[in-house]
Parts: sequence; structure tokens; C-alpha cells
Amino acid sequence: MATALIEDPRITRYRQRLAALLRRPSCQWMAFAVGAAPVHRGFFDDVVVAVEGLPAGGTQHAHGSSHRQVQYGVRLRILAGERAQASYDAAGDVLYVPAEAAFDSLDGQAGLISACVHLGLDIEARNHNALDSESAARIAGHLYRLFESIADSDDEPEVTEKLQALAPASPADKAFFDVAVEILRHRRATLRANLRVSHPLQPGSFMKFVRTPQRERLHDILAQEAGRKDGRPRRSTGALPRASRFLALQPLQLSAA
Repeated sequence: MATALIEDPRITRYRQRLAALLRRPSCQWMAFAVGAAPVHRGFFDDVVVAVEGLPAGGTQHAHGSSHRQVQYGVRLRILAGERAQASYDAAGDVLYVPAEAAFDSLDGQAGLISACVHLGLDIEARNHNALDSESAARIAGHLYRLFESIADSDDEPEVTEKLQALAPASPADKAFFDVAVEILRHRRATLRANLRVSHPLQPGSFMKFVRTPQRERLHDILAQEAGRKDGRPRRSTGALPRASRFLALQPLQLSAA
């Protein structure tokens, strides 16, 4: 029988902040697929459950304080150092995250979203192609930045100006950014079309598929980064069926926050 350890309150608070980030409309509006890697509908809802956990027992009293038992779908480790970046280790079911300062910047939040896309694909057993999964994670990070920065009410000159400001300097990063821009424009066009027929657009009611030439270009970029020259998709090491569950005891006052 699994033993529940008392969770560091810092980890609990981080989980709660990350879950709140994943519930933002900018995440819920994402609806795209890169080959075998879809990010659509309840994708981030499943990630929230894994990160935030579910009650798994009654209240326990120990060492002069009260705790509730929680079942998580992923371990969480906070990295030290200003240059730490979020990542997901599928083999160990560990989400590595930078310090809490990441929540204070758009780029920091986007990095967390990208790592959580890898986690979500693992949860849904859709991580069969490592290059598709990494492409989806990078696109999602850029798309989050776009959704957070560009309002539905912005006119085309405003959109163009913001896109120029948000565009990354690196040509490799720009390739993923360009795909995110195409998804943004697809959503805006679908939104306008729905408004003309009095059918407000809802999250999950549209989908953008990344075109094959774009997908191949993104694969080539990732393969070159990894030192591979053939650019062929490789199977992810995390593509096996996933059944990870971890028990922890949360301080009661934090779990109610």
C-alpha cells in the first residue's frame, strides 16, 4: 500500500498556482494538432487534475496539525537557479519547474505551459512521436503569449503591431511562433464567422491542424537541434501506458486556500 508523505507547503502552493495558470482562458482556447499530438478540448483540465490532485481520504492529524490525503498524477520538483527552465520527465513522472518568479512574467508562464503540454500528452497517451510532442509544446508556449497579449477586439493594425513585438529573434523559434500566429488568425476568423450567424465561439468548438509541410519543417529544426540530420520522427521514451499515482498529505489550511 502506498505511503503518503507530508508535502512541503511550498510545493502545495506551487501546485495551486500552476493549476490556476492552466485554467486561464488562454489555455482553454488552445485547439490544434501537430501530427500525433493534439491539444484540444479538455486537454488542460486533465493536466490540472494531475497537478492539483484529488482528495484520497479523510483528514489526518499528526505533529499538532491537520492534513488531508491527496492523490497526484505527477511529482513536482522546484529547481534552483535563475536560469532553470520547466520540463517534464516522462520516465520518472516528474514535472521540473523553476522558482515562483516564473509566474511573474509572460515568458515564464509560457515555459510552464510548454512543459505541461508534454505532461498532458503523456496523460492522454498521445506522446508517441517525440518531434510532434516537442513541436506542440513549443507552439503552445507561443500561442499562450499571443492569447494573453492580443484581445479579440484588437483591430488588424493593433494585431500586426503586437505580433511584431512578440516575435522571437531566433529563426528556429520564429518557425514555431509563425505556426502559433496561424492558429491565432484561424481562431479570429472563426470567431468573426460565428458572430455573423449569432453563434458565439466556445472553447473546443474549432480545431486547427498544422499542415504537413509546416510539421516537416518543425521536425527538421528539432532534429538539427538534437544533432540528428535525418529529421525522421522518433518514438518518445514516455509512450508506454501511464498509470502513475502519488499520495501526499497537504496541510489543511493550504488545501483550502
